[in-house]
Amino acid sequence: MELAWLQKSKRMIAFNSLKIVAILCIALTFMGSESIVEAQEKKPAPRRILAIFIFKQGLPWAYRIEESLRAVLASESHFAIELNVEHADLSRYPDETYRRKIVNLYRYKYSSRKIDLVLVAGDELTDMFLEFSEELFADIPVVLISNFHHNLPQKALKPNMMSLAWGFDIRETFKLIQDVRPQTKHLFVISGASITDRRLKVLAIESLRDSDGKLDIQYLSGLAAENLIEKVTQLPKYSAILFLSLFRDANGQYFIPREIMSIISKEANAPTFGIVDTYLGHGIVGGSLLSAENQGKRFASIALNILRGDPIKNVEYIKNDNLPMFDWRELKRWSIDEERLPPDSIVRYREQSIWENHKGKIIGVIAIIFLQSFVLIFLLIQRKKRSQAEDESQRLRDELTHISRVLSMGEIAASLAHEINQPLAAIQSYAQAAQRFLGGDPPDIDEVGKSLHGVVAGNRRAKEVIRRIRMTLKKETLERSPLQVKNLIHDVIMLVQRNADEKKVLLKVDLAPGLPKVFGDRTQLQQVLLNLIINGFEAMGDTIDGSRELVVRASKNEIDSVVVSVQDSGIGINEENRDLLFNAFFTTKVEGLGMGLSISRSIIEDHGGQLWANQNPDKGTTFSFTVPIYMENQR
Repeated sequence: MELAWLQKSKRMIAFNSLKIVAILCIALTFMGSESIVEAQEKKPAPRRILAIFIFKQGLPWAYRIEESLRAVLASESHFAIELNVEHADLSRYPDETYRRKIVNLYRYKYSSRKIDLVLVAGDELTDMFLEFSEELFADIPVVLISNFHHNLPQKALKPNMMSLAWGFDIRETFKLIQDVRPQTKHLFVISGASITDRRLKVLAIESLRDSDGKLDIQYLSGLAAENLIEKVTQLPKYSAILFLSLFRDANGQYFIPREIMSIISKEANAPTFGIVDTYLGHGIVGGSLLSAENQGKRFASIALNILRGDPIKNVEYIKNDNLPMFDWRELKRWSIDEERLPPDSIVRYREQSIWENHKGKIIGVIAIIFLQSFVLIFLLIQRKKRSQAEDESQRLRDELTHISRVLSMGEIAASLAHEINQPLAAIQSYAQAAQRFLGGDPPDIDEVGKSLHGVVAGNRRAKEVIRRIRMTLKKETLERSPLQVKNLIHDVIMLVQRNADEKKVLLKVDLAPGLPKVFGDRTQLQQVLLNLIINGFEAMGDTIDGSRELVVRASKNEIDSVVVSVQDSGIGINEENRDLLFNAFFTTKVEGLGMGLSISRSIIEDHGGQLWANQNPDKGTTFSFTVPIYMENQR
């Protein structure tokens, strides 16, 4: 009995424990549900935006705007937003009965839901909201988006309404047509018969009013679709088409603008341009296109400002919403040079690049190169020795350059000696005259002074000749500095002038005004010019007929450098030797070493320039070289 009673007691205790646990779980569950309900009650309701588009659902323009609008609202809002989207489809059903049903639908659908802001996109839709403003969202902020808000009846705009223009930049597209296709003489502007179509035509007329006379502008509007397509196949030469929109034709037939535009572009005998970026890729060349993505961003920004409490005010379109965009395929189709496009143009639909077409092969080549690169590691060990060899090579090249300078001076040594003898002879004559005047009775002091003045002048002239010779023959480390091209050429001309006179060569200098300074080593650049002039003299040595004339010219080119050229009237270049002219040890002279032109090219290329030769149209040769212009930050 006692054992049975004990077992029964244990069962009672276990049962009571289970009851207590169950009661506690129920209590905790009830308390948790109350907390959840309280949390939900405390969570603020989302701000609701209703966006209504005029078009039917699925049109690319409305879809891209909605997509961009949602993205910006989600990323930039600090409070919850619920975006509701409706498509009124008034382009297809513009009759009064349908409009009334749409009004009743929206009034019924949103009467019990608090809407904080309404975005109305489209001309027909804007007209409807102005007409039924008392019935639809009377006290709620409404943003009306149409082709141009300044034509809306101001009396119909309520305090809760804001007017916004789409922002089509038709004038800029007109300028682009003239820029990319300057031969254009006729512009045909296409639009349809719907309210949106007609208002876009009015906008085009206003935008192009100041362009009268630049092109023959004709408006193809209100035509039946088949007549319009036939018309664009027979446009006059040098025509272009500007497609605005075509929701409805003269027969009342509804179209999706992009689809009918694609047919028109395909059939037309002239390039088609557009006004929105959703047309791109479907037949238009391009234009200053209104970006649907940017429109969505702009509407989102305005909506957020209004929801934050900013006052409602009318806003003009933002010009930066229009981007110069072009279809690469249409540019090729109509032979439009891509160089004529604005610098910031966006060009889409290019053909695939080499990488895209041959990705596998390129990866294979890169892999082979990668493997071969390991072999180059061994060669890096020789880098120090190679560097030493290059330094020695440079030293020998400098020695050879100096020897070439000395040889060049040797070729005009007789002329230089004559140049020095002239002032020395003058000094001697003036000194002897001074002695005679001093020996007179009485001495003629005035004449003595004049004679001494002549001695000083002759000495100065002799010093100048010797200075020019020293500047040419000096052997110094390469030192580049800003140089006046005029002075550089003048010093060389003074050295060779006597030699030119002896060889009966007419030496001319033609320097362009306002030549900028160049950056280089004076001695080396004078050596190049001296070598080219001496070669020119020798090239005219065997000339019998015609004048012997050598012209040194200098001018600025378009790539920030100065071009110096030496033109002779000699025998010219033998075509067989053209490719050998600048090779080391190649010469056509009996006593030549064949190093002058080779060294000259090395000097010019070391300065960052080029040296080349051209056969003159009549006779002789012109050697030219470039030297970079001195920039303030060069040292």
